[in-house]
Amino acid sequence: MRVRWWLVFVSVFLVAHASEGAPPEPEPIVDNTHPLDITTRTRVAVHVYNQVGDLTKDDERISLDVAREVFSTALVDVAWTLCDPGMCLTPSAETLKVRIALSRDRGDARSGVLGQALIDSQARAGVLATVFIDRIERLARDLGIDHRILLGRAIAHELGHLLLGTSTHGTGLMREVWSQKELLGTGHDDWVLDPLDASAIRRRLSGRGQRDG
Repeated sequence: MRVRWWLVFVSVFLVAHASEGAPPEPEPIVDNTHPLDITTRTRVAVHVYNQVGDLTKDDERISLDVAREVFSTALVDVAWTLCDPGMCLTPSAETLKVRIALSRDRGDARSGVLGQALIDSQARAGVLATVFIDRIERLARDLGIDHRILLGRAIAHELGHLLLGTSTHGTGLMREVWSQKELLGTGHDDWVLDPLDASAIRRRLSGRGQRDG
């Protein structure tokens, strides 16, 4: 996610990276001939690595509640495992991982990448999502918005890339650009998953569960 200031206009560009040397991923395909059961929730486990000392447990919980609510609208139930330093060091390769970290260039106010997602393009699988808390807090402070809500939405966006297994962007929460108007506004559709993305995530989770079983 990249922030650029043009006069009074703010845009947030959301970024995901495919693994090096791999071909570009195709768009997610939704097979409407086999509709999903929309009466039950699909559960997914996610490890959260908080690598900063000044993010309180309450702030972390509120942010994760915001991200969980995003996925609940798609009937996906996220179960967070909070990994303190020294914990969860050897997760399985299939475990989804989110890292809350400080950016390397904390003194550079021009740097606006709020987070990134690492995708294995060959396997079409998410590897690691990272969100940069210092950049999120700075943007929230500049706009006068709650940094915990912005953090939660950034986590949901990057986790969305992992769940979709693609670095491409869509609409709704998974759009590439977040404008100042959207960041300051309360438009519901701006902060939920597009129905096609929600369907694709549930289908991928269902398929993964069948393989794991």
